[in-house]
Amino acid sequence: MDNQQVLQKYLGDMHALESHIQTAIDKQVKLAENDPEAKQKFAEMSGTLKGHLSALEQRLEALGGSATSPVKEAGAAVLGVGAGLIDKMRAEEISKDLRDDYTALNHSVISYVMLNATALALGDQQTADLAERNVKDNAGFVVWINNNMPKFVIKDLQDSGASIDQSAVQASQAAVKRVWNQ
Repeated sequence: MDNQQVLQKYLGDMHALESHIQTAIDKQVKLAENDPEAKQKFAEMSGTLKGHLSALEQRLEALGGSATSPVKEAGAAVLGVGAGLIDKMRAEEISKDLRDDYTALNHSVISYVMLNATALALGDQQTADLAERNVKDNAGFVVWINNNMPKFVIKDLQDSGASIDQSAVQASQAAVKRVWNQ
């Protein structure tokens, strides 16, 4: 496999991954009607990921590749059905949606790090720059989820009728900060 084919493969894989994430988050925009903050953040993430997809497609095409392939589209269809079933079974708990987004976005972060390293090693600065821009966005979303998860967990508990300690949000957020500052 030559350098261009390697880059096409990495870009295609990244496009497929971001497409799966964007599709799930786009559904969450619609499901978060009762929480304006979550709805706004889901919409921001979805819009940003759509921009990533467009940039990935353009770069892939510039290298002679295509964002779609039968195998990747079949995989996307299977994952989409699985995500749809999970959405149907799950109560509308924003904290669980954010947990799933956190996992998926971290997968994209490390995948962009791999794309960046590959592009630099193969002498493709444009692809390396694209990966760096996109990883910055996704890392920012991960940090936001990390910092805000406690309040969404507490809100979901309240919405379920649980009797909770209101100081738990601040205590949990402080614990998260202590852990990440080590």
